[in-house]
Amino acid sequence: MRPPRPWAAAVFAAAFFARLAFTFLVDQPLLYGHQYHYFTNGLLLAQHPSPLRYVLMSDEWRLWNGEWTIAPLYHLFLAGVFWMFGPHLLPLRLLQCALDALAAVAVAALGRRAAGPWGAWAGVAYAVWWPAVEMTSWTMTENLHTVLFAGALALMAEEAAMPSRRRAFVAGVVLGLAALTRSVSTGFLPIAAFWRWWLAGRGRAGIAAAAPLLLGGAVVILPWTARNVFLVHDAVLIESAAFENIWFANNFAEPERLARQREVIHGETNPAARRQAALLFAVRGIQRHPDLFVEKVALNFWHFLRPEGLHNLVGIQRSLEAWRHVLSLVFDDLLLLMLVPLTVVFLVAGPRAPARGLIAGWMAYYLLMIVVVFHNEIRYRSAFVPFACAAAAGGLVALVAGDRRRRLAAWASFGLGLVIVGGMLRPYAAAAWRDAAATRLMSGASRAVEGGSPQEAWRIAEEAAARAPRSPRPWYDLGKALDFHGDAAGALSAYAKGDPRATPANWRGLLARARLLPFTEGGDAAYRAIRQADRASWLVDPWLVLEIAWRELPPPRADEVLVARNDYGAVRGMFHPRGIDAEDDRSSMWARYEEGGAPPPGPHRWTRGRSWVRLLPTIAASSYEITIEMGSPFPSPLAAPTVTVTGNDGVAHAQTLTASIQPYTFRIAGVRSGAPLLVRLDSPEWSRAGEPADQGIRVDRVSVRPAP
Repeated sequence: MRPPRPWAAAVFAAAFFARLAFTFLVDQPLLYGHQYHYFTNGLLLAQHPSPLRYVLMSDEWRLWNGEWTIAPLYHLFLAGVFWMFGPHLLPLRLLQCALDALAAVAVAALGRRAAGPWGAWAGVAYAVWWPAVEMTSWTMTENLHTVLFAGALALMAEEAAMPSRRRAFVAGVVLGLAALTRSVSTGFLPIAAFWRWWLAGRGRAGIAAAAPLLLGGAVVILPWTARNVFLVHDAVLIESAAFENIWFANNFAEPERLARQREVIHGETNPAARRQAALLFAVRGIQRHPDLFVEKVALNFWHFLRPEGLHNLVGIQRSLEAWRHVLSLVFDDLLLLMLVPLTVVFLVAGPRAPARGLIAGWMAYYLLMIVVVFHNEIRYRSAFVPFACAAAAGGLVALVAGDRRRRLAAWASFGLGLVIVGGMLRPYAAAAWRDAAATRLMSGASRAVEGGSPQEAWRIAEEAAARAPRSPRPWYDLGKALDFHGDAAGALSAYAKGDPRATPANWRGLLARARLLPFTEGGDAAYRAIRQADRASWLVDPWLVLEIAWRELPPPRADEVLVARNDYGAVRGMFHPRGIDAEDDRSSMWARYEEGGAPPPGPHRWTRGRSWVRLLPTIAASSYEITIEMGSPFPSPLAAPTVTVTGNDGVAHAQTLTASIQPYTFRIAGVRSGAPLLVRLDSPEWSRAGEPADQGIRVDRVSVRPAP
């Protein structure tokens, strides 16, 4: 076997180690329900007694919203990984890191075809693109689609430069696999064949060049179509979810009409009738509201190019870690802002190379689909940015090389690209400037609180809020500083000033109210605030809620932590607050056990492989006895897991648990005055369908007392 070329090895290494670092250093769980859709179905496939028959004869394992089918290949990929390595996320994530590193190599190869040897830097740009680095820890189709589709286009560009029917056939096969992963790729197969036909001189020579590509795609796609038609009796090429998406994006119906349309679609007795009804309502929506359709196209375009880091930091002030904001701004926004004008240059005045037509064809088709026909999400950029990286390399060459006339065209198109960049930045520029000024002022407010001058801190916060009148950040920062300084009433007042300015993506005020109201008011107001925080854990994501609370709230001054009972700020690395309200448990996607069985009663949380508990004991001591009520009951399949408990002193205590919840006591050293007692729990992980992935043990209560 020929060793990899140096540029390919370097790009692969850069991409792989960037993703590996995120996997191990950030160590985040699966987030939100979308990722669990794929995880759960892949796990069910891997554990099915007759998986081949189940895949061939049923569509249950790939249903979306209970009725629409989605492309099959990522489900099958997950099932294969879980079958080989067990129901754990780490082997999957490591494999996805390697696959996306291969995608970076494909981008580099495409960049070399677009811009010459220096085009390999396109692969480096993709290697550090932040959304791609994050994506490998998710269970989403992009993890398989990107490497397949980027590989297919790289093979096509290579084949166009060095014609080979075998390579063209392989490129078609890989493109067909990409289509079975995300069906939007299917429509590009005839476009790519047309490009190859045109490039080969049209006529018979063009047909001979394009036929292997088409044949390769058909060899992969048509057997799946035959399975749909003859075994499942659903005459659809790959999936039917596209029909739901086109209806969702184009119905333009008011709530009452939309509800009636939904009833009609869901009332149809066969898939073909549902597809026809969905398409009919979409066409009617466009006919009735052409103005709204045009507005949708404009909104989709700017949404697709939205600088997500700025949107999260300034637009909606999403509650994220500071380091995540920085990395998103630098390796997502800044990179995208550089790619856009250079891509425009490449499309308008780029080097005359076969790769230019190929990339331009894909970009035009993809933008048509996700901007005009359907809707888009930010993650859909995963099928755009890799090729924008390659295009940008060609655009850079066009700016500095070529004759004078061509350079003039390149710089003119660069100006057009800068106009688009201006449109991307326009919604955030003024607000970002105001927020930056307010943030500089608020550093003085924090110092004033620490120095015992709360009145001065309030004065500074008023001034900062006047600089950024729509931002809750000055008031939330003041509230946090006052809370850590022990002024619960003042903190609550500050948070109350910020709440009217906050968006639903900003949870700082919500979690602060759950902590502060029991101290200041109590009663129904405190109960409602706590329940609101609990509901956010169930409706959005429990790990995120606890991470935000850990950063926003001080550790509780108490001798016990009642887990799942307003434990925000006291626990980290755990899942849902269970056993509090049966309605929450029943209404969630979790805890639905077909084989029966029920967890022991009582409020509790399940940990991840690593979790933490912290508190400030009311009595200072040189050492403490810490008692943890924990166990490994149903639904855990682990009858006797060994848990490691580590305190601030770094001494690890191993303990084997049972299936019942029992108290276990450990002796740990004390800490300096004012510092929290921090306990880390390390446990083996397990996964099963109907539960969050990679859970550890159940914890009900943690208490401390001075050691005798």
